[in-house]
Amino acid sequence: MTTARTQSGSRSRFVERLANNKKMKTFGFHISFFLLMTVLIHARVAAFRCGTPVFKAGFESAPAGMEGLAPSAPVHPAAPALAIGTERTFFAPDFRSMQQYTVRAVLRGVGEFCYVYVEEAEWEPHGRGRVTPRTVAAILRAFEEATPAGPGGIYRTLTEGFGAPPDVDGNGRVILLLLDIRDAADDTGSYTAGFFNPADQGGGVLRNPGFGGLAIRSNVADMLYIDTFPLNINGEAAHNVIAHELLHLIHWGQDSREEIWVDEGCADYAAFVCGYLSREHIAAFERRPSISLINWPDASGRAMPHYGAAFLWMLYLHERYGGVETLRRIVQHPGTSMNGIAAVLAEGGWTVTMADVFSDWKVANYVSDYSHVSLALSPTRVHRLGASVPDGPIVVSGQSLPDFGAAYLVFELADVQTPSELSLQGITLGFSGETPAHDWGVHLVGYEDDVTYRVSEMLLTHAGTGSVEISGAVRRAVLIPSLHSEIPRVSRRVATYDYSATRGANIRFVASVLPNPVLPGYWDIVAVPSERLVGIAPTLTLMQGARKKREAQPMRALQDGEMYRYTFHLETGISPEVITWELFLEGRTVGEGVLEED
Repeated sequence: MTTARTQSGSRSRFVERLANNKKMKTFGFHISFFLLMTVLIHARVAAFRCGTPVFKAGFESAPAGMEGLAPSAPVHPAAPALAIGTERTFFAPDFRSMQQYTVRAVLRGVGEFCYVYVEEAEWEPHGRGRVTPRTVAAILRAFEEATPAGPGGIYRTLTEGFGAPPDVDGNGRVILLLLDIRDAADDTGSYTAGFFNPADQGGGVLRNPGFGGLAIRSNVADMLYIDTFPLNINGEAAHNVIAHELLHLIHWGQDSREEIWVDEGCADYAAFVCGYLSREHIAAFERRPSISLINWPDASGRAMPHYGAAFLWMLYLHERYGGVETLRRIVQHPGTSMNGIAAVLAEGGWTVTMADVFSDWKVANYVSDYSHVSLALSPTRVHRLGASVPDGPIVVSGQSLPDFGAAYLVFELADVQTPSELSLQGITLGFSGETPAHDWGVHLVGYEDDVTYRVSEMLLTHAGTGSVEISGAVRRAVLIPSLHSEIPRVSRRVATYDYSATRGANIRFVASVLPNPVLPGYWDIVAVPSERLVGIAPTLTLMQGARKKREAQPMRALQDGEMYRYTFHLETGISPEVITWELFLEGRTVGEGVLEED
């Protein structure tokens, strides 16, 4: 089934399917028009990474029985007893040495829901002067009063939307520690802009697997660490980070076992709900769209596109499956990764598999089928074809995809000035996966011009092979294979695939007929194509006079598609000379003859 779409026309095939067949719900918590305009026009680019995955890796919950092994930071009195100017020493991690050091900080701002502590070295006029009273006032306003999305502030917006944070120190507030986070910029230019450290939710000394297995002393506080440089602590970029990190604290309190990719996707989504958008995360995904959605990289420097993918996944769920209410349930559900999301959707009345949702999402990313963002993915590979594929077929082997990853393979006319009556019509795209069909989803997006496209799904055999012929006035086609599991699971597997582009009329076969040398009464017909075939195979029809003995029988591929064979038994008493055979490729005759030994 295919459905045409233009920018002002109907929605795409899979969106229509969701609208028609799924029970859509309306919730009281909405993204306002002002938020949309803020995200699309005014949001500040923040090329940051979050430090939380470093601490959360392998850290499912605050380990029991570790209290008392060494002193934690002293527990401070409850909120009413603290006054501006209160000094406190915090333990902070150095991402360069993977050791902790102490930070002397002073309380510079008090709100209904937060304390704002500032590292002394960053405060004006005595330190570097990056943080000023105006900085603290702006942070308090964003946290307590209003965000670009509207009134309420970051704290109310996120706690009303996703739940309350923990309160291990009993002071009823979240500590925001503004400090120059000690890290080293990587070759991507990203930096650690903030983090939540789960160790602060425990007591004593905790051995954190993500921090090199080294000892981490707890501050015994509900706190967020916010960078002052190179993060622009005086702009909305800092407020974006605060919203992101607050969701980590809330998520930890609701479901400390959640996978990192879900945690980070929800955190970027929470900032989006507040009216902020990390454009650099999206841009990184646009440059590398074939990464795994579910496998978070071990090295933080390679994580930038993963932030973008995880956010877009959550945004897609928001736009298609119930808005903030669905994301709230994901944050609060005890299930993890795709299993938790599948359970939330099932509880909400949507009868879909994660493989189906992922297949729709991967196409939505390429055609930019979102209401709140606009995407332009970089293709995995671009093939430019002449009007008759003069250079022969395109056959590409041994390409790999990670689990819950997709490739974007573009086929377009070599000459953009090609007359409008010429197109890719008649070209067959073939696909062959390393694993069975249930592991793969293959879709084709065909563009007649820059805005009109059709989406179709390639049907695969049980073995994971298939083909589709381009029809109509398609001038650019995008083949989108993806690897995913019908049964959701966290997997780091990688599978390979081959693909091809051929114009069937150019393919010729050399066929040979001979008795089977081992099995008496059996015959073999062997066909060698002029081009290696991927995802397509010839079929054979046998005739005895005017009667069909075998019709459209698939031939077996040998030597990875270099030749094909069909073996059959000829009944006793039937002369081979009365049997004729005809070889077909996609309905076109490519060989014929009489059953006699060549």
